[in-house]
Amino acid sequence: VACKDWLTNKVDRCVGGKVAKQQCCGSLQLPLNDVGVMALDYQGLKGIATSIGHAAASALIDEKAGSKNAIAEALTNLVWAPLENDLASVSLSANWMWPCRNPGEDARLYSAVEAASEFAIALGINIPTGKDSLSMKQKYRDAEVLSPGTVIISAAGQCADLRKVVEPVLKVTENNRIIYIDFSGDELELGGSSFAQTRNKVGSKTPTINDDAYFKKAFNAVQTLIKQDWVTAGHDISAGGLITALLEMCFPEVNTGALINLQVLAEKDPVKLLFAENSAVLLQTDRAEETEEFLREAGIRYAVIGKAVQGKALTLENPDLSFDIEIYRDLWFRTSYQLDEKQCQNNKAAERYENYKVQPLSFKFPDHFTGKLPELPSGKKFKAAIIREKGSNSEREMAHAMYLAGFDVKDVHMTDLISGRENLEDIQFIGAVGGFSNSDVLGSAKGWAGAFKYNEKANTVLQNFFARKDTLSVGICNGCQLFVELGLINPGHDKKPKMRHNDSHKHESNFSSVKIQKNDSVMFSTLEGSTLGVWISHGEGKFSFPYAEDKYHIVAKYGYEAYPANPNGSDYNTAMMASDDGRHLVMMPHIERSVFQWNWAHYPKNRKDEVSPWLEAFVNARIWLERNK
Repeated sequence: VACKDWLTNKVDRCVGGKVAKQQCCGSLQLPLNDVGVMALDYQGLKGIATSIGHAAASALIDEKAGSKNAIAEALTNLVWAPLENDLASVSLSANWMWPCRNPGEDARLYSAVEAASEFAIALGINIPTGKDSLSMKQKYRDAEVLSPGTVIISAAGQCADLRKVVEPVLKVTENNRIIYIDFSGDELELGGSSFAQTRNKVGSKTPTINDDAYFKKAFNAVQTLIKQDWVTAGHDISAGGLITALLEMCFPEVNTGALINLQVLAEKDPVKLLFAENSAVLLQTDRAEETEEFLREAGIRYAVIGKAVQGKALTLENPDLSFDIEIYRDLWFRTSYQLDEKQCQNNKAAERYENYKVQPLSFKFPDHFTGKLPELPSGKKFKAAIIREKGSNSEREMAHAMYLAGFDVKDVHMTDLISGRENLEDIQFIGAVGGFSNSDVLGSAKGWAGAFKYNEKANTVLQNFFARKDTLSVGICNGCQLFVELGLINPGHDKKPKMRHNDSHKHESNFSSVKIQKNDSVMFSTLEGSTLGVWISHGEGKFSFPYAEDKYHIVAKYGYEAYPANPNGSDYNTAMMASDDGRHLVMMPHIERSVFQWNWAHYPKNRKDEVSPWLEAFVNARIWLERNK
């Protein structure tokens, strides 16, 4: 029970442009989401929701309860995505890890599998697949260590609407209420809990799911509330108990606390009340009366326990306690910081620990932005091309952004250019995409650049394209590294910019923000003055400039100069740079992965936009070509 930022910030969690819900949430972008969601395509609003659950410590006490609690946790994590057919949409995968062929363990495994099977059957869902690791014992010279029998449950189901996925981020509104909903039907117990582990204990009694039919009913009731847009925030409490869930729901925003009265839960033992991990959820609603009426009619056990308020404290009554959100958020984050120290260089782990809570995302949209899909031109379209190499991975989202802007998009691989199959003569807009060309074994796109430099046909085609006055280009991430390495953005400079390793010397994946500067870029001049959220994901994204800032056409800078908002330490806080004539643009942020509202990890409240402002950059490219044909 601690922050996992050290893990989530080093893996690419926006690749493909179909990521609708990943780990991080709120203006502080903390990894607290219970459910992940991937869009099925770029056209609609359906997706696949996934989650996991496990209860290894619980299974040490009672293998049957461990199986049921693992399934229950996976489902109370998954419930926050509106599923096409509620619980009937769900399929499970079970990964059994057990020290078989040791006294009593085979019988315990049989019992655990039987309990999982019976619970799934009662819920009306299936477990069609899984994986077994049944020799989980390590022998040493003077001892044998047995792994605790564990089942890891992966849950998946079709998400009906990407826009309605609920996050554990409390909203401070006038009529908000926080509601506790019990799923377990069991007495509160501390056995197998995180609290017990902090006392170096396992415990002798662990909670379980007492009524399988009721669990199903409670799950489907929460689903109905979500689909009716009555749930503004939600979190399960099976990892750390009620107090952990309440604190975590306060953490992702600044100046957000809660007033909670737990007398209604009628539990005399305050430790059990705060730390028991019985299957249950917290949800927040602005429509408390209607929500309570619905839950009563559905026969669901619930309790209204409080509300979110502005402030920096979580205040409890019965028991009477107060928690300073900023202090406890730092305690929660500190474990991540300590692990991050082992993988970061240049004191960046400490900088992240100091800055994560003082860099909230804040946006300024263009006044003229409507959020509507652009009207596509009739008749013959301008041709755009995606340029990619071995290891590229962003071609589909880039191509779709160009297509939405009105281009006829062509896929061009380096082998097409090297062989002479493609000469780009009918292309007026090219996009060099992100990824890890040639695995980046030589550094930032150096292998890709070499494929141009040392192949006469490819080199001639690219030089001819950039020499024309009717062409545009954009290089994003790996493509940015490519164009900078080839010296295409500042051809008149004796000394060229370089792309260096991030100051942290590790891959950085983050939803950050950029401020669009006053600029004459073809793609971004209309967005001047905006501050927009955007994905970044790179290991070598640091712009290193040999000259003063006024020698460069810097189009956008990161929302904050300090790490981690500026993920790489670029000179002059540079995020995007254009050629002097504004036709050719390079950037490290992935605007092509940020074109939909559901792409953003944090979006302005109460907007229902079909596209984000980033699509305007691609539309601007088409408009420029129309005006200059």
